[in-house]
Amino acid sequence: MPVRYGSLPFQEQIDFFRQKLNLPTEHWNDIWRDAHDRAFVVAGATKTDLLADLRGAVDKAISEGKSLNWFKQEFKNIVAKHGWEHNGPADWRSRVIFETNLRQSYSAGREVQIEKIKHKRPYALYRHGGSEHPRELHLKWNGLVLPVDDPWWETHSPINGYGCSCKKFMLSEQDLKRRGLTVGQAPDDGTYDWVDKRTGEVHQIPKGIDPGFDYRPKSPKQLTEQVKKLEAEKPALADRSPPRMVDSAFSTAKGVNAQALSDLLQQLPEQQRQPIADFLSSKKTKTLFVKQSELGKGKGAWDLVKPISEYLGTTENKARWAYFHRKPTMVNGFTSKSWEHVVVKVKASDKLKSVDMKLVQQAAAEVVRDAKNNAGPLGGKHWSISANVERNVGDSAKRVATWLHELGHQIHFYAGSPDLSGMGAVSKYGMTNSYEVFAEWFAAWSLAKDEVILFDPTIAKRIEEIISQAIKSKGKA
Repeated sequence: MPVRYGSLPFQEQIDFFRQKLNLPTEHWNDIWRDAHDRAFVVAGATKTDLLADLRGAVDKAISEGKSLNWFKQEFKNIVAKHGWEHNGPADWRSRVIFETNLRQSYSAGREVQIEKIKHKRPYALYRHGGSEHPRELHLKWNGLVLPVDDPWWETHSPINGYGCSCKKFMLSEQDLKRRGLTVGQAPDDGTYDWVDKRTGEVHQIPKGIDPGFDYRPKSPKQLTEQVKKLEAEKPALADRSPPRMVDSAFSTAKGVNAQALSDLLQQLPEQQRQPIADFLSSKKTKTLFVKQSELGKGKGAWDLVKPISEYLGTTENKARWAYFHRKPTMVNGFTSKSWEHVVVKVKASDKLKSVDMKLVQQAAAEVVRDAKNNAGPLGGKHWSISANVERNVGDSAKRVATWLHELGHQIHFYAGSPDLSGMGAVSKYGMTNSYEVFAEWFAAWSLAKDEVILFDPTIAKRIEEIISQAIKSKGKA
């Protein structure tokens, strides 16, 4: 059941959410209980800009009464923009973030109102919210009336867990008489031990309450200092998350992202890995991993205009042409001299984590070796590095080879686009023109440098000279 609290937000709810501090965290329980009243967290969102975008979407949902479906689409755009690999399916994760923040801010806003009017309405009613899968004790507490200042409310004020839609209503003496209600006794349902598996710390939680929800949502100012202290005590993000070769990537395929690509590139020998890392560091080349249906003129392509424009830092009009291709079925990837990004076509089923990099290197080495021995299937050559990787290792692996090929173009552009047609081609596709000569050789060198040296050591040396020129270059000739 989607979360519903009426069509209009109220100011106390909005104020509660907006006074929070952004706090990047690796795990949902990095901060505990009422510290959440002063911190906006999304488990696993460790980057400040990622967390800021998620917060902006939640803020808009609360203050403008946006729907769950709207937030789901915003969530997917933000995930694609930052290449964030989150736990769980996107629809489930976005719903948890949306509903938890909406309900908690609602409850906290109501608590502010309660403090203002409790002298007129000194009683509180627990009302079960009608969840699809109700908790047994929440049903038991339904209809319970207690004084608003009863200590029971300190640990049992809704919401009391993920997906909980219970509410707390204020009542006056007259309300009790009119509705035939009586003030009850605070139930003692016992507690249970919950162990934080990361720290070994044992917490006693009231039964019926999820870990971390056993507090009354409110916004005391002193919690700000508690959250600031927690953030100050965290190691620097660079220490918690080692730098990766590919700093960022926009992706519409969950299994394809900057981190997974970086993990594969880290497996390359240092002689190839370091020059690639140096170029990426000096030029900040960005990457778009986009599905075939999103490269053409359809609705899927238009839906990406805004998030891609934000990722590339350009206008929406320019962004629309930054990933458009007239023949998306005929292309694996593409780039342009006027761009600072590369585009790689992906499938929703792609998973870079499943790629065996050694097999990718072997497939590339086969292309070079067969070209040397005139043993390839197309006039002594293979069609391309990526085609042979796909044939031997699979679709996901092909994305790595294609990305290296397109990055090779950017390196070639920054080195002044020297004419390399006299160098000869390593593949049939490399024979297309001088640009493709280098892009194919660069992919071959990246994945199988030893084979390139065996083919012709002067080619390996020339590739390295061009990479060096590109790193030092201030622009594209």
